[in-house]
Amino acid sequence: MHRTEPWIPSPGTASWDYSGSGDLEELEPCPVRDLPYGYAYVPVLYLAAFAVGLLGNSFVVWLLARRRGPRRLVDTFVLHLAAADLGLVLTLPLWAVAAAQGGRWPFGEGLCKLSGFALAGTRCAGALLLAGLSVDRYLAVVKLLEARPLRTRRCALAACCGVWAAALLAGLPSLAYRGLRPLPGGGRGSQCGEQSSDAFQVLSLLLLLLTCVLPLGVSLVCYCLISRRLRRPPHPGRARRNSLRIIFAVEGAFVGSWLPFGVLRAVFHLARLGALPLPCGLLLVLRWGLGIATCLAFVNSCANPLIYLLLDRSFRARAWRGVCGRADRPARRGSSASSLSRDDSSVFRSPAGSWERARTANAGRALL
Repeated sequence: MHRTEPWIPSPGTASWDYSGSGDLEELEPCPVRDLPYGYAYVPVLYLAAFAVGLLGNSFVVWLLARRRGPRRLVDTFVLHLAAADLGLVLTLPLWAVAAAQGGRWPFGEGLCKLSGFALAGTRCAGALLLAGLSVDRYLAVVKLLEARPLRTRRCALAACCGVWAAALLAGLPSLAYRGLRPLPGGGRGSQCGEQSSDAFQVLSLLLLLLTCVLPLGVSLVCYCLISRRLRRPPHPGRARRNSLRIIFAVEGAFVGSWLPFGVLRAVFHLARLGALPLPCGLLLVLRWGLGIATCLAFVNSCANPLIYLLLDRSFRARAWRGVCGRADRPARRGSSASSLSRDDSSVFRSPAGSWERARTANAGRALL
């Protein structure tokens, strides 16, 4: 049995795709093996996610943008979350074509940089928006009276603007470090990849911490506190529980899709820095794992509309009315954006009608 050599990377090479696993092709004496038949099913998966995500997220944006009457705080976060998913979805056909051609990038360096910028920015925006939504739910359930001055539409818009500013900053390294690189092994054509300098690896690790680990930690703390509050009387009504169930599902889908990618990318960057030498067996696991995790992360861009469709009866009703061309009924006079604290049964329910239902069902409860 021959001795397995650990991998300590050499400088000056580039990764071939968004997952970064292409950088592993330089290894010796480790054999290089791609995902079996990945060139066949990965493009199909990307194109399916593109079709579902484009239709679903566009429909969510359309429904919320055309809503009559006052808009609730949760609407603001959901609208921006759908816009972030749309930004990622629009890049999927480019990655599908590249995957079908074995990593060759036929679209030029400009689109290579822009696609990497969009992916990094929308990933950051999605994580931060979900963290903001988690904080809003925590304030609505646990600190309703104390947080009333903060839970305004102006504050929600300011938070979303801050999220997009952070997303733009998170995407800037892709504009600086991403470009066309030669294919490994002297193949014809070029690949869209990142430089593998130590500065870029450290910057990438820092961005993973700030745009993935930190927001997910905030969300986890908020939902733990919410769960603890829900176990104590007075118990919230079914409307509030249904709303939280939908948001938990959205958050869980994001974590389940992006966390494996983030963990494997962190391992990859540490290996590139030489801080984590890897034997060939683990190297192959990392390479294949990055490919699968990238697919899973991309598919998350079409998950939220499906969650709304499956769990939210009001969304299904509004979607049916929208398809049939029937406009929503206008909100009743006297309703306001503050009705969010009492109307959380649905992300898409009309504020006024739900306020009346929630007030009748939960009269006298200090929580709602």
